[in-house]
Amino acid sequence: MVDTNEKMSWINVIKIAGVFVSWAIGSGSVTGQASLQYFCGYGIWGYAGIVVEALLHLFLLISFFKLGHRKQFKSPLDIFTYYCGDKVGKVFQLLAMGLLYSAPVVMISGFGAALNQHFGMPSRLGSVLLGILCLVTILLGLKKLVDIIGSIGPFMIVLTIGTGIYYLTQHMGGVAAGIEMAPTLNLSRIAPTWWLAGLYYTTCTPLQSAPFFSATAKSFKVRKELIYGAIVGVIFYAAADIVMASALFANIEEFSTMMIPNLYLANTISPILGFIFIIVIFMAIFSSCAPSMFTLCASFCEEKTPAYNKFAVILVIASVLCSMLLPFDKLLGLVYGVYGVLGGIFVLFMIAKQIQEKKAA
Repeated sequence: MVDTNEKMSWINVIKIAGVFVSWAIGSGSVTGQASLQYFCGYGIWGYAGIVVEALLHLFLLISFFKLGHRKQFKSPLDIFTYYCGDKVGKVFQLLAMGLLYSAPVVMISGFGAALNQHFGMPSRLGSVLLGILCLVTILLGLKKLVDIIGSIGPFMIVLTIGTGIYYLTQHMGGVAAGIEMAPTLNLSRIAPTWWLAGLYYTTCTPLQSAPFFSATAKSFKVRKELIYGAIVGVIFYAAADIVMASALFANIEEFSTMMIPNLYLANTISPILGFIFIIVIFMAIFSSCAPSMFTLCASFCEEKTPAYNKFAVILVIASVLCSMLLPFDKLLGLVYGVYGVLGGIFVLFMIAKQIQEKKAA
């Protein structure tokens, strides 16, 4: 699709922002495990790390939306050869396929861990349930996927921020002490410094987000909607990171021992809220997991063909089985730690390509 003279729709802006928030909040953010590993472990400097990740997220998201809207790539993975050239681009395509497979494995494991912590149910049962829902969704195709995750994103972000703010009103006195104590605790830290952690928080995602968001841009005619949607989405996502990190600081010694700290936080407010938060965790993990699986399927097969459907079934079964191999927190650190470095290299290629284009213009 190309830009038209159609008036910008704020409903579409909210939908686009919702797609980003739903995708980004994922298993790490909504469970609180990412906040511990990327931000809280660095004390007060964790907030500066959130600023770093927000600015880089905005740059990447607008870049992917603009390029996808302009180029209308036939395959989602073509974005890598555009930025990196044929040879290096092919390498990044292979790396991206690895992440598009391994990221859902982490997310499925995260949902199994959440069910186990809250209900005492076997983690494997939760993994199977999420796998079934993802399969049904990706079989419906891109348009339905965008509609579904775009509509649940605003609900998730409002409830997440609301839960964190309410907890803070009851425990504000513990935040300062938690900020001071956090660097002394035996927390898993994704990087040796706060600014590197902020970069890794974002650079672990481009190999996964670039193909999905460039494909998403094809579903919208008005480019301005994509840009405004990116801005709104990143602002609300960063706000959620700040609120939830602050809430974890308020009782950091206890939360640092939890596999799913945000769920424990919700349960301390009310068992009913804890149950609702389980649903939010499920939606958040689903809305990050399904796009990765869809992108991988669409990279090999045309949507809604027998080959696409068979590939989807095999992919989901393999992802569920692999999610049972390691605990959630170990999987999170392993997968996203490695891809944080690889994604950073890809971002450098992006910047170089954009500079080259500006000089040639």
